[in-house]
Amino acid sequence: MKPSAIRYFVCISCGADLKLETAIETEIEGEIDTGTLQCTKCSCKYPIVRGVPRFVDQNQSGVQDINTGDKFAHAWKEFARWDDRYKRQFFDWVEPVDEKYVFEKVVLEAGCGKGRHVKIMSECGASEVFAIDIGEAVDIAYQAVGKMRGVHIIQADIKNLPFKPKSFDFVFSVGVLHHMENPAAGFSQLTRFVKDTGSICTWVYGRENNWWLVYLVNPIRVAITSHLSLIILKPLAAILAFLVYVWAKFQANIWCPAQKKLPFMPNLFYQDYMIYIARFDFSEIHHITFDHLIAPVSHYVQKDEVVSWFRNANMADPIIRWHNKNSWSAFWSNQKKEMEQIRQNYSGLRQ
Repeated sequence: MKPSAIRYFVCISCGADLKLETAIETEIEGEIDTGTLQCTKCSCKYPIVRGVPRFVDQNQSGVQDINTGDKFAHAWKEFARWDDRYKRQFFDWVEPVDEKYVFEKVVLEAGCGKGRHVKIMSECGASEVFAIDIGEAVDIAYQAVGKMRGVHIIQADIKNLPFKPKSFDFVFSVGVLHHMENPAAGFSQLTRFVKDTGSICTWVYGRENNWWLVYLVNPIRVAITSHLSLIILKPLAAILAFLVYVWAKFQANIWCPAQKKLPFMPNLFYQDYMIYIARFDFSEIHHITFDHLIAPVSHYVQKDEVVSWFRNANMADPIIRWHNKNSWSAFWSNQKKEMEQIRQNYSGLRQ
């Protein structure tokens, strides 16, 4: 942990400022490996362990959310590789945000996994990046990116974040809210930390066009696969991933090469998404399949519901896109002129 992060922190119990009570630095000057953050008002203390401040309160955080965080931490450990294509994928998810947009901004990522988006934000020139996760994935993220300039990895619950209100220029959550017990409540909490001049973006699974996931895969995942040991689940995911991999490659390279097909040829099952993921190798598709099978909770959210999250936060009429016809990406800026400019530039993205 970097001492510069402390000015953003508050006690999750009483909301007062925190101070650094004890600290042992790492081999990198200014990077704290072990220590304690003490509330200046109440008796609460928060440990810093292996470079990460820990704010998860087992009594206040939902058991299901903690369980989900632990499950995904296992997934990140099993699939710790990095892929150069992550950057393009990330900006596909958060469009109209681009590389220039985050330059010199203070950014919050809600649900960081192994830290791949943190690295992208830092390399794009964000002045500071705060990344939280509820589970042990923070240890993987800290080892990967935690010592980069301006990067802060924190173990915390989206529903009970340890930050001062309106602290961040840009808040985003990609692929996380739909795994919470209450996605709407999670989004509502995130909006508290957006500056009056800031913005927020989220990407979630859509319900539209995902009937086979909702009615076929989801019940099996809830009843069986999310309870399997990794020894069984990983090879099972590999078998299913192979089928997805072959189907994706067939659609991208044979049925619809260069995304062009003859007029009389119909769209195949899940064509937009399959062509999209065909760019990845088998290992990444194995990871995608594994994620779908291991999650204890997955919500598939309708467009109207996503819009209502923003409306309830006084962020009416967000810029919303149907990404690959299976998920929703939504963006809002508190700056009226910025929103008007983005609407003008990206009017073709709205569905």
